[in-house]
Amino acid sequence: MSDFQFGDIAMLHGLWLLPALAVLMLYASRRRRQALTAFIETGLLARLGRSSVPDPARRVLKAVLALAAFGCLVVALARPAWDAVTEDVAQRGRDVVFLLDVSRSMLAEDLPPNRVERAKLAILDAVDRMDGDRVALAVFAGSTVVKCPLTLDYGFFRMALADVSPFSVARGGTLIGDGLRTVLQDVFDSKRSNYRDIVLITDGEDHESFPAEAAAEAGALGVRLIAIGLGDERVGQRVPVNASDTDGSAGAVSGRAFLRHEGQEVWSRLDAGTLRRMAEATPGGVYLNVATGAVDFGEVYRRLIASAEGREIGTRTLDRLEEKFQVFLAICILLLALDTALRERKRTGNAPRVAAWLVAAVIAPIGAKAASVRGLVNDGNEAFRSEEYEEAMRSYDQALEQDPDSPYASLNRANALYRSGDYSEAAEAYMRATRQSSQQNLPQLQAASLHNLGNALYRQAEQVAPTNPGQAIELLAPAARSYLDALRTDGRRADSAHNLEVARRLIQQLREQASQQPPAGGQGDQDEDSEQDPAEDRNESLQRAAEEQQRLADESEELEKDRQQQRGSDSREQQRQQAQDLADRQEDLNQRTQQLGENADPQTRERIEDAARHQDQARQELERNRPGEAEKSQRQAAEALRQAAQGQEAAETQAPETADPNLNPNQVSEQEHQMTMDQILAKERQDRRSRQLRQRVGTVAVEKDW
Repeated sequence: MSDFQFGDIAMLHGLWLLPALAVLMLYASRRRRQALTAFIETGLLARLGRSSVPDPARRVLKAVLALAAFGCLVVALARPAWDAVTEDVAQRGRDVVFLLDVSRSMLAEDLPPNRVERAKLAILDAVDRMDGDRVALAVFAGSTVVKCPLTLDYGFFRMALADVSPFSVARGGTLIGDGLRTVLQDVFDSKRSNYRDIVLITDGEDHESFPAEAAAEAGALGVRLIAIGLGDERVGQRVPVNASDTDGSAGAVSGRAFLRHEGQEVWSRLDAGTLRRMAEATPGGVYLNVATGAVDFGEVYRRLIASAEGREIGTRTLDRLEEKFQVFLAICILLLALDTALRERKRTGNAPRVAAWLVAAVIAPIGAKAASVRGLVNDGNEAFRSEEYEEAMRSYDQALEQDPDSPYASLNRANALYRSGDYSEAAEAYMRATRQSSQQNLPQLQAASLHNLGNALYRQAEQVAPTNPGQAIELLAPAARSYLDALRTDGRRADSAHNLEVARRLIQQLREQASQQPPAGGQGDQDEDSEQDPAEDRNESLQRAAEEQQRLADESEELEKDRQQQRGSDSREQQRQQAQDLADRQEDLNQRTQQLGENADPQTRERIEDAARHQDQARQELERNRPGEAEKSQRQAAEALRQAAQGQEAAETQAPETADPNLNPNQVSEQEHQMTMDQILAKERQDRRSRQLRQRVGTVAVEKDW
């Protein structure tokens, strides 16, 4: 026994109960003697014989056996371990290069304090999540500079990132293609590898550096491109410069100077099309359109990079101590058997003793079986952490052979199937784990099973979406229901709420793709004059949404009247089902309403967002079977949609020529201008810490052992 430790040392606090139990036993023994003296005549015990009188020594021995058994049970619960076992664990990781645009256009303030500072904070979000991935940093404008080569020293990377600014590159302009080529030549080697990522953060503006061709070169080397677009895509934003720079290249407006070119102010816009084509040119490439919104890049890293396959970068030797709780559990059972077999009075015959040993013989296999199942699950968990999923499944299968109703073994086996890429089998295993945890009233385990079931269905949908969008939608619908059921079981699961929104958006995206496909019979060759204006289409969609919302409110009102008039159990169940149907329809309308807010003018978008909030409140009330409260929110949502439609119609009647070219709908407010850059950055860092704290709540998908 070279070393010794406890897996759950807090359980040893249970040993403090031993003195209390000893005092209670002494008190009980004293009370028995007093009762015996009070009710039995003096000298009668002597005439009855020794077989009728409790033996004090035996009574003390039984008390000692019981206390020792309790102590062994407490020690077993603390999971003692010794006998170190050496294991070689393979370390895996990816090579990740952050390619950051530091051109002057990245000083635009549509993402306060500006695009480049917001990008630096997003990169820090990702680095805080890294464990084992090598990371590098390159910045570019008219030329490219490698600020940090590939390294595992995240502290040095943070120091290099902190010094990044638009002055990190001497030459002006924006040459995205040259930046990619520099990374391929100076950071990566020329060998093909599928374990390398380039994270490009830019507004997409390029000065004829052929970025799509450069991305294709990266794709040919197996490099994946994750492109992140920052900035307003519709109107754009002016680029502030130093107020002293008023030599013709900048113009001062209201005490601030903005970049000018040939006498006109420069408005920097997000070029999403270029970035999307670049991402599509690499294997598994992804484009994230952040625009002027917010993105949790730590979560993006976890889902896109950390979850991807990594190459083996070395091995790490771990010393693991084998748990020996079975020894103390066996001693506890033996002591209890001895305590049962030992009588306080001396009696002839062995029948009681034989009966006690028979009881022990029955109890011992049950305890051994429980210990064996738990040991097999622990062995499977160790193999799972080492990414030996086949070995893990063998251990879980053995545990299920001994205890087929173990939800822990079932869930862990499903996790191993998921990590092996067998999503279909994993989905069936998750359903089994869900049923077992529900039958045994384990809500946390049930929520984890439902969440992971949604993940398995979502992965299947991703595989078939390019060739069969209809089948993908059929898989995504039950995936969304699984996430929703996980939330209903455990309302604190932030990961389930996030995945639910992702699944819903993918469903909407697939539906839009299907609707955009030209119908048969040559209808795709219609004249351009017959195409409907997007603004007019949004106006009609808003009006239809308002009418549909009004109908839902009327149905909720009727349902509330029925609830007040009918009190039977059958009618209540029927009303509850009707309320759930209304909630599902309300949820579908809420998704369509949110889609209408995209690319709308600020005033219309604000009214649409207000309507979406009321719709979500109505859905929650309907799920609680309170249609009366839901009706109020639904009518408020209908009114907000009507106002949005009226505002959209009024905006369409205005001639574009009358607009003031110096006004920007996405301009930073006066209050934000009064905030210093340090204040804005401090607020964003605080928001980032809050996001990270929220992310720690809930079970990470397929990573937790049960």
